[in-house]
Amino acid sequence: MDEGIQRADVLVLAVWFDVFQQLIAQYGAQLAGQVIVDPTNAVGPDGAGGYRKVIGEQESSGQILAGLLPTGTRLVKAFGSLSAPTLATVARREPERAVLFYAADDLAAGDLVAELIRTAGYEPVRVGGLDQSIRIEMFGDLHEYGALGRVVTKTEALEAI
Repeated sequence: MDEGIQRADVLVLAVWFDVFQQLIAQYGAQLAGQVIVDPTNAVGPDGAGGYRKVIGEQESSGQILAGLLPTGTRLVKAFGSLSAPTLATVARREPERAVLFYAADDLAAGDLVAELIRTAGYEPVRVGGLDQSIRIEMFGDLHEYGALGRVVTKTEALEAI
């Protein structure tokens, strides 16, 4: 992974929340200056076939992880507002693409990730800075498994924001 960190323009760490934390602890300083995409939802099984948050109800995995990263690392919360099965079925949908929300404090890093979202076949919509990332995490008001409850178009997304 050392070489991958050094060579990558953007790192998408599509792992469980606790594994993301371990990667930060392990690679720490090597991540400084990198653009890192956080698709995590800090959830685990609830014992009844569903999921529950593994952090506080008012806590955001995006903000927690941003606080653990070294200074200069540019975190973008993205690719986590839709479930994996939905991502697979709505990519490149026409006539209007499905929205993937993202949050970024660094506008240039956000623009870079927005282009990745477009390339993947979705319409990017920024919700604001990382202080808004809880909205696009599981159970948030802009998540498929939250108050939003479904895939939306850009027009619908902008109304929901």
